[in-house]
Amino acid sequence: MASTDRYLYSLLSFGSSLESALNIGSSSSNKTNRYRRTKKKRRKSLGWISIVFIIIIIVWLIVIILIFGRLEDEDELNSIDVPSYYVNKDEGQQKQAHTARLPKYPIIHRTQPRQLTDQAILQCHKALWHTVGTTVSVLPNNETFVITGDIKNLWLRDSAAQIHPLLLPNTYNGKSLVQLDAKLEQVVSGLILKTARYIRFDPYANAFSLHIKKVSKRDRDILGRHGYIATWNYELDSAAYYMRMIYFFYKNFPNHSILKMQEVHDAVSIMVDVWIAEQKHEENAYPNGTLFDCVHCGKPYRYNPKELKRNGKGTKTNSSAGLTWSGFRPSDDACVYGYLIPANMFAVVVLGYMEEIATLIWKDAILVKKAQKLRIEIDEGIQRYGIVQHKTYGRIYAYEVDGLGNSLLMDDANIPSLLSVPYLGYEYDEQVFANTKRFLFSKDNPFFHRGKSGGVEYSGIGSPHTHFIPSGIWPMAMIMEGLISNNVTEKVILVEKLMSSSAGTGWMHESFNPNNPKRFSRPWFCWPDSLFAELVMSLTDACPRPQYGKYTVNEWLDTAATINGSVFLNPGLEHSSLTVISACIPGKRFKDNYINASLSNKDFFCNKWGVECVLAREGHDSRSAKWEKLYLLNRTLYNSASDWLMWLDCDAVFTNLDIDWRQHLNGYLDKSNVLTVSKDKNGINLGVLFVPNTNASRQFISQMWEKRNYIEMHPNKKELKDQAALEKLQEEDPELNQSINDEVPQEKINSVSFLFTNKV
Repeated sequence: MASTDRYLYSLLSFGSSLESALNIGSSSSNKTNRYRRTKKKRRKSLGWISIVFIIIIIVWLIVIILIFGRLEDEDELNSIDVPSYYVNKDEGQQKQAHTARLPKYPIIHRTQPRQLTDQAILQCHKALWHTVGTTVSVLPNNETFVITGDIKNLWLRDSAAQIHPLLLPNTYNGKSLVQLDAKLEQVVSGLILKTARYIRFDPYANAFSLHIKKVSKRDRDILGRHGYIATWNYELDSAAYYMRMIYFFYKNFPNHSILKMQEVHDAVSIMVDVWIAEQKHEENAYPNGTLFDCVHCGKPYRYNPKELKRNGKGTKTNSSAGLTWSGFRPSDDACVYGYLIPANMFAVVVLGYMEEIATLIWKDAILVKKAQKLRIEIDEGIQRYGIVQHKTYGRIYAYEVDGLGNSLLMDDANIPSLLSVPYLGYEYDEQVFANTKRFLFSKDNPFFHRGKSGGVEYSGIGSPHTHFIPSGIWPMAMIMEGLISNNVTEKVILVEKLMSSSAGTGWMHESFNPNNPKRFSRPWFCWPDSLFAELVMSLTDACPRPQYGKYTVNEWLDTAATINGSVFLNPGLEHSSLTVISACIPGKRFKDNYINASLSNKDFFCNKWGVECVLAREGHDSRSAKWEKLYLLNRTLYNSASDWLMWLDCDAVFTNLDIDWRQHLNGYLDKSNVLTVSKDKNGINLGVLFVPNTNASRQFISQMWEKRNYIEMHPNKKELKDQAALEKLQEEDPELNQSINDEVPQEKINSVSFLFTNKV
């Protein structure tokens, strides 16, 4: 303020001198008569001049005050003790004010004796590689696109969470998986770049499609969808996940070129500015600048009025709370109150991460100061407004608040959640969190549920997002319970319960009914699979191990460079051999001309691609031609040297003989499975199937073959005897389902859509 005072003093002195000069001029007594005659007139003129000068001085004062007010605001920002690292080139000394740390949880218990079953270890490998093998597309231009699973779009949050286990330190031989494997490194670095470009396209969108899609006028005007935007739900945690991914990647590769790209730097700057603007959401604030040139930029965020009240603005909030606003939760449900506390906690953590990178990598002092100031304000807002007094549990963290006295006491399984606070790395009050945890696992939390099925008692947190599943528990909440636990026994019990909750599918679902786990939502949802792998990996060093499970990338479309993988990379089908097996038994259904056409088609395919053919025109067993499939598979497994066996029913043919089966099915055939099939409306379709030539597959097919006598004595209504044999084995051994891959898209092996094979 000293400099301000000097300027004001100068102006006031100038005003006084001017007034003195005017007064002196007007009071002279030695004037000629000619001047005396005009004295009154001159006094009047000088009075008006004085008024004009005073007005000018007042205007100058106002301008100066405004200018220095702004300078003082900047001084406040500049006066912050920058929490960063920087190197003084002259002295060669490194100064450190703020150190970002990786989260303490999950606690690693790998050195303790293993308490997990072999099945849990195998399931860990399946879950770990599920994202890479089924949802990842490595694109040209160093980009990676990752879908959620059964929804074919990229969610900023989900995609970053799905690849997170690849970034965890000390996973195998003292390194992370991305450090071991250049292909996995490109998967993650490509996702960082692709996400940066999506954020630049629209920083308020939470999910994107790979290609531009046409949308209706309503979807564009009300739901904000256009171009690549799949959903335009503004969720605070989306960018927080992105920043966490960047930081963990930076910890693996401190000098990686992707981190130095301006697009990545810009994406973080954009989101920090968005978070700052959304602190003043109630005042209709919005970010601006050269980076904000998207279709929706330049105006306050508004969404569908049916989901956000007050014509799409959301419920009223306190702009001075320091917290930053979010329209939606990580479940994609709309917030009741705009300040989502777990998401704000996550923001505090990742802003600390970005301070470090902005200093060391980007050398961006302005971004460092913005991030620190925002981090401090949000954290202070959490302490002031995010903690409420509960009559039973004492001081607890609220799920949502508005900064005006209203709060929502609950938790949602989706992360960030209140349960996940230790996992996120937020520095919480231990007593407040202990009280909060007691509340979360009580009947006072409206989304805490219990149930029992098959002798297993389940308990956990659900979400209003899956209200259609009675008492629905989300596996990711059970996983999170384990991830924040320091009790090995508790973690192992949770792993076993999670495997039981999969209802024999071997996958973690979105939610399930604890009284009937077969009733679940989303059969293909890779986020909880990745979390499950992370939980098991915290308990044992037996996962990952290349002898238990390897990966294939779902799609690798970048042919610009040859990149090698590691011991975990499945070599794929490039050098694999195949035997095609089929039988057409004459009878009422198949006549000679039909049989000739079917077997000729398969013989032509075998000759074209140099694969072995086992084709039969007569059955070995007169009881039923239905058993010929299992008989031939069983016999060929013991007599063929091929890596893979492919069965086609007589009424299934190759409809495009030019498709290379290795390329077409790469990423879908995995020798760790005993059976690979697709599904149709009736369930598993055994009309076209693949089995690897392994001991496990030989045992599996032999067991199916041995069920023929039982099935003949208990006729199946549909006379699908091979199907009945499989179902009987699944009934006797539910864990068998984990070795059956029935998720191959129907268009890959059993549909005319992609013209490989087709039932005719």
